[in-house]
Amino acid sequence: MVDRSYDLFEKLPDQSVVWRGVAHGLENAQLKLGELAAKTNHEYFAMYLPTQEVVARVNGTSGDPSGDGKAA
Repeated sequence: MVDRSYDLFEKLPDQSVVWRGVAHGLENAQLKLGELAAKTNHEYFAMYLPTQEVVARVNGTSGDPSGDGKAA
């Protein structure tokens, strides 16, 4: 399987979404989401743009990059 590039987004309290960068490979995307989420209590997610598939999601300060939004 080829490593894909995933765009990283932050969902703000007013429900708007802000692009926060790109990560190459799912593992790197999950790690970056965890790093971002550790800094705020906002939701972050990684999306594969060609299909608009959300492949991972974390809620701030949980640092959970599992993709299911639940703390480990």
